[in-house]
Amino acid sequence: MFIVRMVFWLGLIVLVLPTDERQQARLYAAASAAVERVTTFCDRNPKTCEAGSDLWASFLKKAEFGARMAFDLIASRGAGRDEEVRAEPASAKGKEKGPQPASRGTLTPADLTPPWRGQSPRQGA
Repeated sequence: MFIVRMVFWLGLIVLVLPTDERQQARLYAAASAAVERVTTFCDRNPKTCEAGSDLWASFLKKAEFGARMAFDLIASRGAGRDEEVRAEPASAKGKEKGPQPASRGTLTPADLTPPWRGQSPRQGA
């Protein structure tokens, strides 16, 4: 399906391109100017570029934290329900932990097994 969409959009782009040589030259000049303006943006606006790089670094740091948190949650979910895995923030390391709440899981493995649903054995057979 991806290939069909890609072929459709490429075909649409080709249909929109001009056939006249003067129009092609103007389009090529405009595209070249646009690429040149984008590539020299930081040379013309250093303060804006610096602010953008700070924002990007902050975004990457937050994205890394979010991905690590999601991975830890998924990993702790797969570890089993008997274990409690709690992630603590880096600022909380080294601090004393308060009293831990009592475990809520009061079922034994025998309680978790499903009841027998097969046929009862015949008597006298």
